[in-house]
Formats: sequence, structure tokens, C-alpha cells
Amino acid sequence: MQKNGAWTEASLEYRVDKENYFKSKHFMKGITKEYLLYVINDCIKITIHYRRKTADSYFAKEITDVTEEELIDFITAIPYFSNDLKDFLLGHLAVRSIIISQEWEKDFARKSVAFATDPKWTETDMSFLAESFKNVVITDALEMPY
Repeated sequence: MQKNGAWTEASLEYRVDKENYFKSKHFMKGITKEYLLYVINDCIKITIHYRRKTADSYFAKEITDVTEEELIDFITAIPYFSNDLKDFLLGHLAVRSIIISQEWEKDFARKSVAFATDPKWTETDMSFLAESFKNVVITDALEMPY
């Protein structure tokens, strides 16, 4: 059974042709907030030295870990996530895992990269970035998948 476009785990359990379904573009998978935080971390650790104002430092050339405080700042500041999604990521919901599609996951990563390279996040002129990052136009906030 689907609920707002997302399959519930119980309905996937009883699908007759699960093997072929999981190979299709409609494959849904259960993920935790930790997985999504890992994705965000990977997106912002590339530009975090600009936000820290250490871009000209020799040590800034190495990719460094993002602090928990920086991760929280990113989540609360990103305009591309709905409040429900932000609450899920910050652990304010009782829900511990969600079921997502590959398209939702791609959209999540795309919006995370877009904000990680945005001057509003880095507090630095990012005009030197490749055009591929700057051509991302995001008009809607990403909602929870159900």
C-alpha cells in the first residue's frame, strides 16, 4: 500500500515480484536520519573551510570533519527542506526511519549541495565555482516522503 507516494514496509513485504521491483526506478528503501546526516556532512565538508574563514590556510586544503554544531546550523538554515524534514533530521520526531525513493534521495543530495555551495551558507563569494553548481534552480522545499 502506498501513502502519499511512499510504500509502507508492510506492503513491500507481500509483493509477489519484489526482486524485479527493487531493480526498477521506483525502488523504495528505508533509511535513518543518520544516513541523511552522513549525506549532508559529505556535501558541506567540501566548503566548510570557507564558512570557517580558513580557505587561504594551508590546512584548509585538506577536507576536515564538520562539527555537530555546524551540521545543526546547516539544517536549520537550509531553505530547501520543509520544517518536518528538518525536525526529522534534528531528532525532534518519534520517527526513526523513513522510506524514500531514489528520486527523493537524489533531490535531497542535490538540494544539500546547492546550499553547501551557496554564499548564504559559506558567507563567502562563491562565484568561482563551476557553472554546474550554480545552474541549480530550486523552487520548492523538499518534504518528508509521506
